[in-house]
Amino acid sequence: MTSTSPAPDRRAARSIVSTGLTGLLGRAELRLLEELDDDGVLIDGDDATIALVVEELDHVRRPPVHEGRSPVYGAFVVGPDDDLTTAVDLVEVIDLELDVDEARRFADGRFTYLVRHTDGRSQLACFRRSVQYEADLVEVQRQTGIQIVQRTLMGRARLYDERGVVEWNGRAWTIRERADRLLEVIDPLVEGAPRDVLSALLDLCVHWLSSARIGATILYDFDPREDDAPSLDLDAAIAVPRLSVAERHHFPALFASLGQTDLAARVLPDGTVDRIGVGLRSSIESEQMVPQKGGMRHRSAARYTWDHHHTIAFVVSEDGPVTVFREGRRIQICDRPDGAITGGG
Repeated sequence: MTSTSPAPDRRAARSIVSTGLTGLLGRAELRLLEELDDDGVLIDGDDATIALVVEELDHVRRPPVHEGRSPVYGAFVVGPDDDLTTAVDLVEVIDLELDVDEARRFADGRFTYLVRHTDGRSQLACFRRSVQYEADLVEVQRQTGIQIVQRTLMGRARLYDERGVVEWNGRAWTIRERADRLLEVIDPLVEGAPRDVLSALLDLCVHWLSSARIGATILYDFDPREDDAPSLDLDAAIAVPRLSVAERHHFPALFASLGQTDLAARVLPDGTVDRIGVGLRSSIESEQMVPQKGGMRHRSAARYTWDHHHTIAFVVSEDGPVTVFREGRRIQICDRPDGAITGGG
């Protein structure tokens, strides 16, 4: 079974480049727009909105350098129908009477962001807490509908929009689908698993672990059985405090602990994390029936779910993609370079 995101209309994008935007963008920015188009990334909005997004992407990919350092930076591009004030942690929006290059100096991409309007106005958005991580900015985008451009602490150029996260990987622009969009595809394939816990697991895997390039295996055992025990090697397992994937404020603790083990974490039906550092044993039959594809994490997760049909496995690769297994089959791959949500296999 295969499900993919709607393909971008590349002919429409090239038509825009050749008409309305030629008077709004410089040569380097027009080349960038064509790059995005070639990589299947179509910027949403009218000409004025698209122009601002491309200007900001060009700025974060080719940032200024001062004393050998390029600053972390962030900008919000507010379209005619967007409402920045719906961002939960927004404290103040300050009107600016500065040119863009001067205004950018005050946007640290953590607590403050430059706000650019299509009518030419600029403002400075101030937050009560840091909103620099992918999970934070995905939530701000979801709340407001605005497009967000960021240069991360690691120097990555990113765009957050309604699809998810567009990122420059040094060679091409890639698209990582937003977790809530992935949920709509995965939920029908895992009948019996509570939707709220599935949603939280996708959020943790896609916007926390994958974005930080932390490899992990998470078993969601939504209908535990007595015969599970022999397949779980607990020799290196660590007991977990009262933490749950259903509680977003527990994510930082889970993120920290999962980054310090190569073994699996086990999640119970209500989202409680039972153990981390769990080894997985497979039956002879599963080793015969499940092909040896992928790395050790993928093979062991696939074989465990073949032996235990009531368990879903989420495997996060160190290079980003998130693979979901059930009944020995790969039912989804999230975070493909082309932004597709692909199942089967």
